[in-house]
Amino acid sequence: MSRLPLTKRQYIRAVDDVSLEIDRNTVFGLVGESGSGKSTLGMSMLRIIEPTSGKVVMDGVDITHLKGKERAKWSSQLSYVYQNPVSSLDPAWTVEQSVSEPLAAAHVPSNERKDLVLQSLAAVGLPDYFLGRYPHELSGGQSQRVAIARALVRRPKFMVLDEPTSALDVSIQAQLLNLLMDLQAEFGLTYFYISHDLSVVGRVCDRIAVMYLGKVVEVADALDLFSLPLHPYAQALLSTTSARSSSFLAFRLTGEPPSPRNPPNGCRFNTRCPYATSVCSKEEPKLVQVKGNHFVACHNLDLVAQGKVQVPENFRPVAVRGRSPGEST
Repeated sequence: MSRLPLTKRQYIRAVDDVSLEIDRNTVFGLVGESGSGKSTLGMSMLRIIEPTSGKVVMDGVDITHLKGKERAKWSSQLSYVYQNPVSSLDPAWTVEQSVSEPLAAAHVPSNERKDLVLQSLAAVGLPDYFLGRYPHELSGGQSQRVAIARALVRRPKFMVLDEPTSALDVSIQAQLLNLLMDLQAEFGLTYFYISHDLSVVGRVCDRIAVMYLGKVVEVADALDLFSLPLHPYAQALLSTTSARSSSFLAFRLTGEPPSPRNPPNGCRFNTRCPYATSVCSKEEPKLVQVKGNHFVACHNLDLVAQGKVQVPENFRPVAVRGRSPGEST
């Protein structure tokens, strides 16, 4: 009998040395390509995935290693809304069972749960008769409203929204976004909004971080990022949306991101960056403050500002200088 050779266990740093500050009662956006580590970061913040290092601090309290009653106390203030509304609901449970699950986990008396469930359903625009329905009897938009009601039922302070509208039709997306913003204002919520849709992020977020292969490469207020993105990757992402500014030279990304099992040395974006120089493949850039509340991790900001690209073979520019905002390329 033959045996496969043993291989050394490999670890992937899906999120690597990320540090963010999120102000209360704001919407903080996180954007990046699929596989960049966005969902892993969101789940690590709530300890759905336990972080292997670092810490999560809320209201001055490090909640990273809390256990028992202390963890339960803080967990009641945190909630997560998943991307796929249908798969996030147990098909064998009614709406009432799904929405009341967090209450049961928190040992809320059973005679109090139904009223709280009804309040949450009313907040998301679903009438009482949805209590007895099952997920297969709901539309995509209704399923996501139920998921939001479940996340809201314990009146959290902080909610991670993991691409909450991406699986829905465009018309339903707009309704859900309006609902989420209404709920934020009504309940004083703080959102961590994960998305790859820059047009949505630009509409709802106060501040945005751009993530690439487990690293945050730029953080800025939404208006600053859309007006003048400074990291080449952020410029490439913004070149795909009509909301971009005309004040920067954008380009189209080509190829796939490197494998997170074997990320490039130095800057992780250097293999796809038209501004890359020799230092980019040797030294990892630090996220530094460049102006105001704007932070960027790039060795060659001077080259980027001047539009002096190195023009690798696979580089395809998108000449947007001088165009009117929204003009197609």
